[in-house]
Amino acid sequence: MTVARRPARLPVAFLLALGLTLLAATAPALAAGWGRPFQFQTPGTLDALAPQLAFAPGGASAAAFGTLQVDVPGSAQAQYATRTASGRVSSVRNVPGAARVLALTYDGPQLELLAGTSGQGQDCCSAAEAIRVGSAGAPQRPRRLVGGLTGFTEGDLLTLAGGRMLAAVATERGVWVSQSAKANRFGPQHRISSDGQVPVSMDAVWLGNAASVVAWTAGSGNVTGATIARQIFVAEGSSSGPPQRARVAITVPSGHRIDQLSVARRAGGATLAWIESWYDSRGGYHSRVEAMDIGSHPPLHAPSHPAVRALSADGRIASGLTLVADAAGDQGATWESCTTAGSCTVQGAGRPAGGSFSGARTLGSIDPTQQPSLAISPSGQLIVGWAQGGHPIASVGFGKPQVLSPTTYAYAVTVAYGPQRVALATWDQGTLHPSVVAAAYAAG
Repeated sequence: MTVARRPARLPVAFLLALGLTLLAATAPALAAGWGRPFQFQTPGTLDALAPQLAFAPGGASAAAFGTLQVDVPGSAQAQYATRTASGRVSSVRNVPGAARVLALTYDGPQLELLAGTSGQGQDCCSAAEAIRVGSAGAPQRPRRLVGGLTGFTEGDLLTLAGGRMLAAVATERGVWVSQSAKANRFGPQHRISSDGQVPVSMDAVWLGNAASVVAWTAGSGNVTGATIARQIFVAEGSSSGPPQRARVAITVPSGHRIDQLSVARRAGGATLAWIESWYDSRGGYHSRVEAMDIGSHPPLHAPSHPAVRALSADGRIASGLTLVADAAGDQGATWESCTTAGSCTVQGAGRPAGGSFSGARTLGSIDPTQQPSLAISPSGQLIVGWAQGGHPIASVGFGKPQVLSPTTYAYAVTVAYGPQRVALATWDQGTLHPSVVAAAYAAG
């Protein structure tokens, strides 16, 4: 997310409540609202990997996705396509040797990819590489950041101030970071998780200037599938180097577990949001979204500490959590909330900078197998995307949901907001011949 100067506007709480916003900068020549769908990738015969999005400061964007044969180990191929600020979409390019794009961002006008690679016939990932995309759109020579990985891999790639970048990679064996000085020149890797930790979920965010924070959940054990994560760890970085010293931010009670984690910036630090679940004495299952602010030196907090705020009731099953923030610290959170019978809705909560989270709002129904995606503009406007009945759905400012396409075969809806007045929603579409489709939004 690129930071823009905040224009004069009404109080954020009022804007979040009404779904309004005042945006700075000049928009591409698009009519207000959602445009007609277009294709990042034409229909093919292989299964599709879920798309991701990133915006450049000038309004250009990129989508990363890929193909695979689900019954053939090691068949995944990472791909990407770019889109100019005026709306021209490039041809699809393969990421050589990469099975998956773990994350993507822009360093000025240049696209940067964090890619996962594996040996022949193996699923991702055994190594993570940084790949800079040249001005002509072709991937340049990769730089290996972390090797010796195993199991499911998560990654984040952040653009910091002064041309620096931070890559964070997590598997069940540990969490690693590497920071660059400029132009894809990453330094040595640092493992920031301790021996005996089994990371389960990881997220990272830029805090402004050259500061950053990496947060992850972890338990102890031999494999992730058998691990119960009861602690959240955080490590902060600065202009002098990547995150290194990890601290425990919170420990949940015995019998509870942390299922998912998301982190976002706020004034003076960061905010952690997580899904906590447990069984009561009668065997009833509980799941709740919670949040807590942390400063530069987060203390240990008991679960009953008043700093922990519940964002959802615990009578439903929560999943698919995302927390976002703009440069001023306005925040939004969304998640999927389901009954035990399998009826699911999208819920969200907004928070103005310096204020508190509003009560959870139900935005609409969501397909049980899908999860919502959330993005925020530089001036605090929230956009949520999800799939319902196979339709791609979007809600601007937590307002009335809008169907983006008549298709009934949409899944893995993802949204992103650019630095100007334009956002994108993209999704996989189709079953026998899946494609990657998108729609652009222009603020009025």
